[in-house]
Amino acid sequence: MAAYRESFVFRIETDVPATVWSGHGDLILPADDILSEPVLALGAGELVNLPDFEQLLNGTAQRLEISLSGVSEETLALALDEALQVPGAPVYIGRVRFDENWQMTEPVAWEWTGAGVNLSVSSQDGDDGRVRMLTLVVAAGDTLRKRAALSFFTDADQRRAYPTDAIFSHVAGINAGTSRKWGPK
Repeated sequence: MAAYRESFVFRIETDVPATVWSGHGDLILPADDILSEPVLALGAGELVNLPDFEQLLNGTAQRLEISLSGVSEETLALALDEALQVPGAPVYIGRVRFDENWQMTEPVAWEWTGAGVNLSVSSQDGDDGRVRMLTLVVAAGDTLRKRAALSFFTDADQRRAYPTDAIFSHVAGINAGTSRKWGPK
């Protein structure tokens, strides 16, 4: 029976780029489209939470919260040093597959691109002592939600922002069952 083994890789492009993977120990990643040269990825422990993600193509913005448990002291120190640079930094999430001997079978398959929102570190008492957890919040698109999901474009709203733009001047005359001919009469 074939073993199916895969882990996830997270790359945060801060001043000193941080690369971690959801496993224990160090992992050397080969150069590819994202990595200009081979990179040492630090083991970030057990992946606790990675929600379903999709690339943003004419869709709604997506915000993900990724949690890693059992973080090493070295990874924890790196996270604390880089936490202030995470908001707005490009973030890449990729998948790596292994064979039955835990050797990489192919380069990293980068599956998601977004921007960092927040990086936090927490710890709690567990059965085996103190457990450190790293939580990375990332987003694709504008997740600030400045405009309500159901909004209407009105002439007044448009003219408030652009006083000479009359693109929505006939919106008030349109209702169900009405059609407007586009262009000159």
